[in-house]
Amino acid sequence: MTATSLALPVRRPGSRSLGILARQLRAELRINVRAPEFVVPVMALPILLYFIFGAPRAAEPMPAGTVGAFTMVGFSIYGVLNIVLFAIGEAIADERGRGYLRLVRTTPLPAWAYLATKLALAAVLSLLVVALIGVAGTVTGAGVSPERWLAVTVVLLAGGLAIAPLGFLIGFLARPHGASAIALLILFPLSLASGVFMPVDQLPGIVRDISMLTPTYHLAELARLAAGFDASGLPAAGDGWQHVVVIGAWSLSGFALVALSYRRMVARQFA
Repeated sequence: MTATSLALPVRRPGSRSLGILARQLRAELRINVRAPEFVVPVMALPILLYFIFGAPRAAEPMPAGTVGAFTMVGFSIYGVLNIVLFAIGEAIADERGRGYLRLVRTTPLPAWAYLATKLALAAVLSLLVVALIGVAGTVTGAGVSPERWLAVTVVLLAGGLAIAPLGFLIGFLARPHGASAIALLILFPLSLASGVFMPVDQLPGIVRDISMLTPTYHLAELARLAAGFDASGLPAAGDGWQHVVVIGAWSLSGFALVALSYRRMVARQFA
């Protein structure tokens, strides 16, 4: 009698990790996209604001482009920041308050997969918002070339991941019922600092000086450099590497704080 051996397929650790991440991301997308209280204020609002404030003057010329192009970049930054603060920050705080993180600890889902999924979710939603604003700009005649808008999209996706620690810090440190209010308190000044509502050089002097210390100011500068503008709407000039360095410094220090706050949260909840 001959024994027959069956060769079972070998799953590499990398493919297994990607599979976990993909399934978790799919679940997160279903949860968020099906929730009107998330889709309307977080996803649809930046596009609606563009149609209100940018579309009526979309084709109006500026020194380096059009009003529509300038406002497209501004409300795209607003949308990315909105997603970082709410899709990451408020969501984690809410799940923490409902005991979801305790439930996750009892499942085979690794902690890294939970956290990485939040980053991936923010990237996918940011890509969707920026793409839809690009479509809106094309429809309204803003005159932004696909190549320029692709460059803006890449900058905003990378920048959104760099400022993601803001969302994680809200999620780990804020009280669940107060996370939304804290996110709103952060959203407005950082949007103002990035020139969403008006060019930064038109702000009062002290506000302008403080704005230049924020990561969103430098992200806005990079995005407008990619689109051919600077903060005042004039032709872009200067080296963008200084903005990259500042954003990188904010990101590294932010992720270091995230690691410390995560350890603190785990010690308090699961000790």
